[in-house]
Amino acid sequence: MLNKLYAITWTTFFETVRQPVYSILMWTAAFWIAVFGPSLSAFTLESGKDVKVLQDVGMATLMLFGLLVSVFSATHVITREIETRSILTVVSKPVPRPLFLVGKFLGVTGAVFVAYYFLCLVIFMSVRHGVMEMAADKLDQPVIVLGLLAIGISLVTALFCNYFYGWHFTATLTACVVPLGTLALIVALFFDKTWKPQEWSKDFGNLQLIYAVSLIYVAVMILTAFAVTLATRFNQVLTLVLCAAVFMVGLLSDHYLGTRVNDAPIFNALYAMAPKMQFFWVGDALTQELVIQFDHVKNVAIHGVVYTLAVLSLGVAMFQTREVS
Repeated sequence: MLNKLYAITWTTFFETVRQPVYSILMWTAAFWIAVFGPSLSAFTLESGKDVKVLQDVGMATLMLFGLLVSVFSATHVITREIETRSILTVVSKPVPRPLFLVGKFLGVTGAVFVAYYFLCLVIFMSVRHGVMEMAADKLDQPVIVLGLLAIGISLVTALFCNYFYGWHFTATLTACVVPLGTLALIVALFFDKTWKPQEWSKDFGNLQLIYAVSLIYVAVMILTAFAVTLATRFNQVLTLVLCAAVFMVGLLSDHYLGTRVNDAPIFNALYAMAPKMQFFWVGDALTQELVIQFDHVKNVAIHGVVYTLAVLSLGVAMFQTREVS
């Protein structure tokens, strides 16, 4: 049973990473965070506030990226297999449908995590570099040199392996840039903007930004569970629309339902069922320089995992009666 789950998960993961839309979304989001993010954040007209706007832009990009990549990936590996009936070659092995759906979810979630992790590296490097508020501000040499070096080596490696060994270019590029980007960030933390040694925990030692992006990933995991569940019944466009609706309901539920839980039992039930997306967004706390406690992160993460399991259970129930022949 575990061998079947591993095979489905790994196949789904590799198939997702090889999708063109996966790489397009990942590199577009990275370019937006690294290039347009600092440019947009430079107009606050208040010294020291630009980095906070940069953090908000980066985290909002992560949330939007998670919504889009989870929907496109889930519909690619589930809806397309149902429509082309290639799923029959799997469920006739026999492979239980719950196992099939869980394997697809784990594969898509793993692929989303890889891209999400890379975008987090881009955010950390961008925040470490900061926003050029004045012409006298100096460029962060370690961030620029090490970041470009990691991307350059990854590109050369991907081109070489694609040309001589026939490896998939974008998948190889992703496999190279993630560890090299991690190494670049770690090395950059030991130096200041002019290559002078510094304490490695100076930039992100308080863990606040790490807590923030971790909670957003839990929200992305919930959106992925919804995407996988809806992909068992609907096509790509409708799945995207419904997932976007779930996302908006989750953002507005506290305002429209949370304040009326005592008015009628129906509001209490709806508020209990709605995903609390605002719980996973702590950008306001970072902007207002409030301390994000680890207990809050732990409790919200547990809530997210339980909610994800509930959505997947609904998906299993929907998939059990889905006609695939």
